[in-house]
Amino acid sequence: MVEDSFMVPVRKAEIELGKPLGFAVYDADRNLLLNRGVLVTTDNQVEVLLQKGLFRERVREKIGHVAARLDDDKPAEVGYAKSQEENLSFDAIKLMPGDALQLQPMLEGQTERFTVHVIGVMKPKSVLVTMPVVEGKLIFVRDGQTYLVRAFSGLNVCAFKARVLKSQLQPFPYLHLSYPDSVQAMRIRRAMRAPASIIVAVQQSEEGKQIGAGKLVDISVGGAKMFSPMKLGEKGESLWLSFKVKLGDMEEYVKTPVIIRSSGEEDDDQGKRMKSFGIQFGDLSQSQRLIIMNLVYQHLLKEGV
Repeated sequence: MVEDSFMVPVRKAEIELGKPLGFAVYDADRNLLLNRGVLVTTDNQVEVLLQKGLFRERVREKIGHVAARLDDDKPAEVGYAKSQEENLSFDAIKLMPGDALQLQPMLEGQTERFTVHVIGVMKPKSVLVTMPVVEGKLIFVRDGQTYLVRAFSGLNVCAFKARVLKSQLQPFPYLHLSYPDSVQAMRIRRAMRAPASIIVAVQQSEEGKQIGAGKLVDISVGGAKMFSPMKLGEKGESLWLSFKVKLGDMEEYVKTPVIIRSSGEEDDDQGKRMKSFGIQFGDLSQSQRLIIMNLVYQHLLKEGV
């Protein structure tokens, strides 16, 4: 049985007919199906295996570097910081009723993420969460389905695998998720950021008239770097930004006050000279922080974490 709690689905393209498997293959309950080096010789074998739901251990590479602000008060400056990853007990992340979680089906080709909320924890039996809802409609969840669950605790992003013990509709829709043995946690510091290309509207006040537009070229939970063809303000001035952040099927509309922490000029990715601004966000809602942290988390994974 695999001890690492972080598993990834095996895609059909990863299984080459007539060639030894480069990894061991497990089912959703972490039972070993095929050892590394086993030959799969027919398409029918591949289809039968995929129907079982195939998973492998995520390759643990050396922690890479990610562009980061060296100082939260100087958000336009770029340096490098290492992410810190560790295994924690589930108790350590201290989930509270109402906290948001993301559920991602551990099946090939399914990348959608559903936001649910914690109802309570029955240690060591189950975690009770609300049923996922999209556009006002309940999403059908079958018993036994396995999800990758992401949680956010402080500035930690946490991930663990959980199986649906029971999908319940009465007296209200909710799920019993299996209680995880451990949680993989990664520290997402305010300084860590991900590249972005997000169009923003700029206002002088919350209800004021739009005075300009720009593009966020990187983003973190603390702030962002913005390019604009026009000068939007001086260092220390306050503005309001409105923009949408999208991650997969999730989309969050953000309207927030910001403070200009630095300003200057830089060339954009097409070589055009632009005004550049390092901005600091005001207070973001939990859902807004969640989706921005997830952007950073996904970038860290691509960097080899």
